[in-house]
Amino acid sequence: MVFFIINELTKVTPVEIGDALLWESDIIPVDSINHKTTMAKDELSNLIEKTSVQLIKTDLENWSGKLTRARVRDEERLKTYYGTIAQEIRSKLEFKQLEGEDKQKELARIEATHRELDRKLADVQERYAMRVEAYLHSAMIIYLPTIHIQCELIRKKAKREVIAVWNPFTKIIEPLRCEVSGEPVYNFYLGDDDAKIISPTIGH
Repeated sequence: MVFFIINELTKVTPVEIGDALLWESDIIPVDSINHKTTMAKDELSNLIEKTSVQLIKTDLENWSGKLTRARVRDEERLKTYYGTIAQEIRSKLEFKQLEGEDKQKELARIEATHRELDRKLADVQERYAMRVEAYLHSAMIIYLPTIHIQCELIRKKAKREVIAVWNPFTKIIEPLRCEVSGEPVYNFYLGDDDAKIISPTIGH
């Protein structure tokens, strides 16, 4: 199970809110809030799925690495074992200089050895395969009193307006989202033509 928060305005995830949920004095009944959804259902669903994949992959990284190392170790053992058998048969062919039917039998043994190796490798792949299924367990909408700062960003001839969100609980301006990779960014570039928000890790 993974847990994360999506800022519906900036579309960034995860967003840390500290201990805000434990401050009962600031809880406001939902019925008293006039809230307008800023994210379409499909967009929200895609963001949840993408973020879940990233977080689950991170959580399973150590275990997955352990399985991969074990699989590679078993594959190398099998290749060494069956490779030795095939080489011994080839050496027998050369040493005895077999011809005709006897030679064909030994060549068939080599081919059967290769097939058995392939079968064993497929078994190893299946043994160490990891299949992960994930589904949305629950969701909670949280309303926090934040400050929205309207900003105009200019890059050459391109302009765009964005809203920076000041979170009084964490005392930070929450990150925006790279519109190429989807990752949260505090520092970014604007694209030359369409003024997209671009992470510095992608390039200027």
